[in-house]
Formats: sequence, C-alpha cells, structure tokens
Amino acid sequence: MTDARAMVLNAPLELELQTFPIPQVGDDDAVMRVEASGICGTDYECFNGEYPRDFPVILGHEPLGIIEEIGEQAAARWGVQRGDRVVVEPRHGCGNCRSCLAGERCEFVAGGYGSTSTTVAPALWGSHAEYMYLAPGSRLHRVDPELPLRLAALTNPMAAGFSWAIRAAGLRAGDSIAILGCGQRGLVSTVAAHHAGASQIL
Repeated sequence: MTDARAMVLNAPLELELQTFPIPQVGDDDAVMRVEASGICGTDYECFNGEYPRDFPVILGHEPLGIIEEIGEQAAARWGVQRGDRVVVEPRHGCGNCRSCLAGERCEFVAGGYGSTSTTVAPALWGSHAEYMYLAPGSRLHRVDPELPLRLAALTNPMAAGFSWAIRAAGLRAGDSIAILGCGQRGLVSTVAAHHAGASQIL
C-alpha cells in the first residue's frame, strides 16, 4: 500500500475523506498502521469549532496501532520493532532537546497528533486515518498483542485519569478529592484516587 485514507476536518462541521501518500521512513522515525483511535472530547469540540485548530487537520490523538515501518535509531530509542502494537502519547517534539529527553514538552517543536495541519509534511499527523506518521520526538508504549482492542484503546483516557487525579491534584494517601463527571476519565480518576489511598472520594 502506498496511500492512506484519512478523515480530514477542513473547517468546523466539514469532514472529508482524503488520500495521502504514506511517508518514507528514515533512520529516526516510523509509520504506524492504525488499529483503533479514541474520540476525545477535544475532537468533538474541534469538529464543532469550539476548540481552534489549524485547518485542514486529521483529528485523533488517542492512537493504537502496529508499527509498519521504523528506522533503526527510532527502534533503539523507543524499544519497539516492526510488528509491535503500540500506543502513542499525544505530543511529539524534536526528540533531542533536554525537555524531550526528560519526557517533558519540547523546547523547539510544539507538535501534537490530531492538531498539526495536513499542510505540514508528511500530512498524516492524526489517528483518524489508516496510517499515522511517528515523528522522532514521539513517545510510544508497547501493548500486549493479546489485549483486546476495545481495552487497549482506553490507554490514553486511563492515563489521563491517573494524571488528573494524582499528579495534577497532588493527591496523597489520606487526602479527600472531588471528581466532577462520571465519564471514562472521571471513572478512571475515581479508581486512581482509590488506589492512591484517598480517604474520601466525592
């Protein structure tokens, strides 16, 4: 296969099926065949025009897929190889600055999957597509191939729930916490708070 189909948001409420060339992989990047992609609340807001994006854009920043092609340096850095199932964190950067190496937001590249315009080569920056480009500054996590897709695809909202309930809130054992909303992230935040030893979860 040389081309990939993708759902492109050209403007609020204007989705269009388009085709893009699957990029050639260098030593430091990769291409993933998308198996599943979550739909985040921000995807909905972008579609409605409530959340600004640089149009045209391929939405989708909760991807799960199979490494189709990967460079040697990228494989060594990420600890994955062709055929591995992975989830990809929403942001990417240059991969070389101090912040990238520390797992923080890049100092030079403000890149994000599902938010970078298709006018920026190689266009396949979102997971609502058959294939997605993985930039050098990406962060990947290998997923057990036996895990059902419907569960593996929940990695991003589960991670967000733990991040919001524990890291962002500074939750410690014995603290109380209020969680507003009972969607998937609210439920995961509740589970995270329980495991962190919250004394009261509201």
